[in-house]
Amino acid sequence: MKNKKSKVGLWSALTAITAVLTIAAIVGNIIANQYATTINVALNASTYQIIHDSSNTEDTEYFKKGFASDEEREAYEAELCAQVEAEGAALLKNQNAALPLAQGAKVSLFGHGSVDLMYGGTGSGSVDTSKAPNFKQALESQGISVNETLWNLYSSDSMMSKYSRMTPASISDTLEANTQYAVNEAPWSALSSAESSFAEYGDAAIVVLSRSGGEGADLPSGENGTNDSWISGQEGDGNYLALSAEELELLQNLKALKDNGTFKSIIVLLNSSNAIELDFLNPEICGEDYGIDAAMWIGDVGQTGINGVAQLLSGAVTPSGSLVDTYLYDNMANPAMYNFYTQAYPNAAEYNLLTEGADVQGMYSVYQEGIYLGYRYFETRYEDVVMGTANAGDYDWAKTVAYPFGYGDSYTDFTYSNFNVTESDDAFDISLTVTNSGKTYSGKETVQVYFQSPYTDYDKANGIEKAAVELAGFAKTDVLAPGASETVNITVKKSELRTYDANKAKTYIVDAGDYYFTVGTDSHNALNNILAAKGYTVENTNGRMTADGDASLVYTWNNPALDTTTYAVSANGTAITNLFDESDPNKSSDAPGSVTWMSRSDWTGTIPTAPAQLTANETLAADLAFTQYDGSLADSVEMPTLGAKNGLTLASMIGKDFDDPEWNTLLDQLTYDEMVNTITLGFHNTAAAASIGKTATKDENGPQGLTAALTGGASAMCYTSEDVMAATFNVDLINDVGRCIGEDCLAMGYSGLYGPGINMHRTAYSGRNFEYYAEDPFIAGTICAAEVQGIQSKGVYVYLKHVALNDSETSRRGVNTWLNEQTAREIYLEVADKAITDGGAWDVMTGFNRWGATWCGANQNLLTGFLREELGMRGMCITDFSGSSQYMDLVDGLIAGSDIWDSPMPKIHTTKAANYENDAYIVTQMRDAMHHILYTVVNSNAMNGWASTDTLKTVTPWWQTAIYALIAVLAVLTVLCAWQLSKALKAKKSAVNTAPAADQQ
Repeated sequence: MKNKKSKVGLWSALTAITAVLTIAAIVGNIIANQYATTINVALNASTYQIIHDSSNTEDTEYFKKGFASDEEREAYEAELCAQVEAEGAALLKNQNAALPLAQGAKVSLFGHGSVDLMYGGTGSGSVDTSKAPNFKQALESQGISVNETLWNLYSSDSMMSKYSRMTPASISDTLEANTQYAVNEAPWSALSSAESSFAEYGDAAIVVLSRSGGEGADLPSGENGTNDSWISGQEGDGNYLALSAEELELLQNLKALKDNGTFKSIIVLLNSSNAIELDFLNPEICGEDYGIDAAMWIGDVGQTGINGVAQLLSGAVTPSGSLVDTYLYDNMANPAMYNFYTQAYPNAAEYNLLTEGADVQGMYSVYQEGIYLGYRYFETRYEDVVMGTANAGDYDWAKTVAYPFGYGDSYTDFTYSNFNVTESDDAFDISLTVTNSGKTYSGKETVQVYFQSPYTDYDKANGIEKAAVELAGFAKTDVLAPGASETVNITVKKSELRTYDANKAKTYIVDAGDYYFTVGTDSHNALNNILAAKGYTVENTNGRMTADGDASLVYTWNNPALDTTTYAVSANGTAITNLFDESDPNKSSDAPGSVTWMSRSDWTGTIPTAPAQLTANETLAADLAFTQYDGSLADSVEMPTLGAKNGLTLASMIGKDFDDPEWNTLLDQLTYDEMVNTITLGFHNTAAAASIGKTATKDENGPQGLTAALTGGASAMCYTSEDVMAATFNVDLINDVGRCIGEDCLAMGYSGLYGPGINMHRTAYSGRNFEYYAEDPFIAGTICAAEVQGIQSKGVYVYLKHVALNDSETSRRGVNTWLNEQTAREIYLEVADKAITDGGAWDVMTGFNRWGATWCGANQNLLTGFLREELGMRGMCITDFSGSSQYMDLVDGLIAGSDIWDSPMPKIHTTKAANYENDAYIVTQMRDAMHHILYTVVNSNAMNGWASTDTLKTVTPWWQTAIYALIAVLAVLTVLCAWQLSKALKAKKSAVNTAPAADQQ
């Protein structure tokens, strides 16, 4: 009889496999539990159940939806996005009546960007545009026919694979990343198969010039030691914002076709939030006439903004947008460029300072240009040249500036009259009549109010700088038919006249002397009006003045004496004085070296010609260490009460003031673990806390609308880039955008938004300019405040990002940023000031950067002194992503005023927190942080559905239950397999023992 084959091998393998799988599941469960908060957010998994009090009949829908259905919301938002683009796009040039296009026009679209538009940037601000209409569809909806042969060629797989933009991913090596940008436009020869179709679609050749930007990498300029970039199919010079060889070739060939009658006009669209150099629009500057009839800046268009562009091109809407950046012929004319890209302390290695990676210490940037950002430089130096001021130097505005800040043409003309200014105790009320003096097109007009403050001997003696003009107010008319007029009223607060004296009064002052107010079509036009009021003309300045101004549109107000007291106290009574001396290399105790700030008192002697040079030293290196707190304050306060059973819930605090004593009773109930979990694992959420009945909340990016990142958001509207929003100069419109972003959050269960972005367009090359509004803090702050009000009206708390000086991406994780206090307050903190004081913004996100040697999230003067004490902010300060950076230190941040770490990983901050459980001082800081967090949440839509008498029950999220079940099943299978293996081994042994002797030989 033949023996049965032994099953030992089978059961051995199965036992081993199931045992390995069981161990893997157990290890995976341990790891998953460490990241439970992030997983819960990603999977929308609840960790609690609300136990409702059935006897309570109060309405708990505190923030209500404004749309009857998602379909109604999405349709409204699609129209709104198109309107923002239509009101924000700026017409720069329009010769030979090229625009608007004739009804039924037949056009050809050129440039890779025509089929691959820039809708937004990359990184945390990226958005889903899968449902966005393309340019062809948008034009056809306006009755314009598009050359399908050319469109299909550009859209073909072969063209898309060979010729498409390249944008770097968000990587830690930001210097390497800037080499990965590429325009990669198709050469003219690649279009030969479509050339026979041009004549039939020759009413216009529309060229789309697109440039991308995003988080983690600044754009390459080819200057100041940055690496060259593959700008075109040929080796470029590294300047991503200059036209590539292929783009110039395209324009040259289109000009030839226009000259032979194939095309009637050439129209250029600038599809970029980074200011492209515009020398190619002016033959006198570039030396060649490309025959361009019209040009329009459209920025990043968002999901449906291209429909707004089509409305502008067709004439259905008349352009009314105004530039929020100064556009130059050569971007290197911006003095900030010399210090824009970071550099290493030359002796960084001597002090073991890291210069790359997630914990940069030895890289720095100096804001040497001071307050002279954008038009504040270009117009101020222009005035000094016109007036013949000493040391103004060899500066020609007309050969430098292509289009000034605030510029935007129209299809019609507008005239201003009846200009009047009335002074009240705290403001100037300005009125004027705006008339559409054209004969054909209706349209809106943007009215801009500028002022000039005196540049006094006191200023010069005390290192105070003054711009020649500053935007101080604006308004937009309704649509005016030809011949129609509207009276426009604009209020300018007297506080706009203040300037910061960091060296003598050490607070805000108002200088003695004459102040000029004017309305203008842009910053340059406004300054010419002021110069006219001072008696200057083109003739009497020998042509130094570019055009005669209108003195009838100027009002002069005299302040009889220097005022150092009116604005020395904030609205809440806090004394205002210097907070940022440690960020000024000339004053800092770290003493890295002296810097000569740019000054209009001596342009030729102070304008940078090379990056400012600083040097590390022992004191600086010590202050750059990752943790500054030494534990010496551990017993300086009493240990707060933890884990009390007081019976309160977070819902019971609805409507209570921040200083209500009942908060202390609630905070006493928190456990240490709950505080640590909430504070250290704040990536896209605030965690649940069972002891007080707090639910988890979901937060999400973004500046253009909810992103399609970790937590979803694909059905949310992607609006235009923030610069297009600002360029509308329409507060009511952007307030509506904010309201609709709030509606999206409310519809999809979000309580917090990482945005709006509030950093500045310091240069054209910042990777994230699309996330930020402008080069000017007034327009940025005013538009931001309107958007914030709209968002928060739906119970969504905003995190203004990033506070502050996150104006570039190069070496961003820890870069040392040096600037003086006047610059910090008047330029880089002004947007946050307006968004908090006027917009009521709840929260801020700090940046990766340092102020001097101190990480901004650990800068107590910034977070506590400025935000909380001066501005009165009560909400949260969250870090930027901090999961892999040690310098974004937990205890230093808590002491300074940071509340929550944007981290999904427990490895650094959560682990570190275990060392401070018995440190009463740090536990007290945690308690204060929880107060800020909870006060924000209790006033948000997170409380919808919660009554004050409801309670919370903790439950295991479904994914954890699934893992536990998997482990159990695998463990049972392992045991069964082991049992079967044991049986098989016994059977084998028995068979051997009972076999005949012959079988055992």
